[in-house]
Amino acid sequence: MTMLLVGALCIGIASVIGGATGFGTALIATPVMLMIGFAVPEVVFVNLVAGLITRIGAAYHLREHINWGRVALLGGGSLPGAWLGAVTLGLLPEQYLKPAAGIVVMLCGVAMALPTRTETARAPSTTAHVLTGSVGGYLGTTTSLNGPPPVLLLMRARLPPMAFIADLAGYFIVANIMALGVLWFHDEITESMFWPRLPVFVTAAVIGNVTGLAIARRLPPGVFRSAVIVLVIAAGATTFLLG
Repeated sequence: MTMLLVGALCIGIASVIGGATGFGTALIATPVMLMIGFAVPEVVFVNLVAGLITRIGAAYHLREHINWGRVALLGGGSLPGAWLGAVTLGLLPEQYLKPAAGIVVMLCGVAMALPTRTETARAPSTTAHVLTGSVGGYLGTTTSLNGPPPVLLLMRARLPPMAFIADLAGYFIVANIMALGVLWFHDEITESMFWPRLPVFVTAAVIGNVTGLAIARRLPPGVFRSAVIVLVIAAGATTFLLG
């Protein structure tokens, strides 16, 4: 019961960040849940389900801002990567996946901190979208961290905030559905992952997401973005050291 409550608290806090920025839930939740003692497959499953449910609401509210062509390229590109990641998940021991997840989180935090170019950004190519989706798909089924690759792509493209959040929401819906389907096909999803933990974790994620949206309206974007970067790097470093 203690582990269940701590895990729910972790998902809830991570979802506050995800709700306020459009991404970051899995970045924070994955390393912390691994430190608590949850197994990698369950962490991946919970984050994918929670991300899917919370992003459906965001996509509905921001549907007029979604670029469906971009979402299709990123989401479609995630399928081969997700398939390869599911194979990797079944072959690599968990003691290798945990520190790998920590390294990925740290690198994403550092990449987010790098300044973007001041000149007008050009739209990424079709190839860049598909390759980014593939990398995200691979990270999705191995660590549930399918957000960083498209986040970095869209940040460099300098999309308006609403378009940024909307396109990410659309991507997460497509990519998470594909990742869950691939994991199910490879028998990486077990009945024990559904009950009693999943309903509690999803509820915490929804509450945290709503709270994050409310906070985003009151905090300066720069301050909140800096706090997210610090949390991401710290969480990744801790997971790597304790993995």
